Amino acid sequence: MNSIKGLLIASLSALSFNAYAGLMGVSEIVIKNSINKWIQISEVQATETGTGNDLALSSAGATATGSGNWSATSSPDKAIDGAGPLDYPFMYHSDGKGPSEFLKIVLGSPSELDSLSIFGRTGCCSSRDVFDVYLYNDKQELLFSGTKYSAYNPQHMVTIDLPDTDIPEPVSIGLMVLGLAGLGLARRKKA
Repeated sequence: MNSIKGLLIASLSALSFNAYAGLMGVSEIVIKNSINKWIQISEVQATETGTGNDLALSSAGATATGSGNWSATSSPDKAIDGAGPLDYPFMYHSDGKGPSEFLKIVLGSPSELDSLSIFGRTGCCSSRDVFDVYLYNDKQELLFSGTKYSAYNPQHMVTIDLPDTDIPEPVSIGLMVLGLAGLGLARRKKA
């Protein structure tokens, strides 16, 4: 009977708190330059909640496109090849500068992410590595945006901790109903 009371108390307390998880449903990552310079990204890592796996890899099913390539060797797929932070030409480098320039990464499937890391250029010109980030779901609805993330530092990278998704109250109510059903079944067995 004590375990049944514990289940009921846990179910009722679930009503007063929402559950949290990483940012859920991320399908697309768009990165732009905050200071209207060229985009130069050597690697992007999208860390999956719970596993720590990098989902922004071509080997994980991700694809990358950009607004244009500075050269044939500086294509968008360099930012998702897993080769790590490298310098030009082993990175994505846009062919122009300004607000229309972008790197877009489409994940293999909608995913739950804890963080996003962007590695800039390790050689010259790393003062350009200041990014705006936009994360979308598979319906092109904006899930998260942030501006002026700087990778202009000795590590040539910036990590963005993503907000938790607030799981709506109906989940908590469902847990309470299950707890009450369990209480009812236990009473039936006892009788």
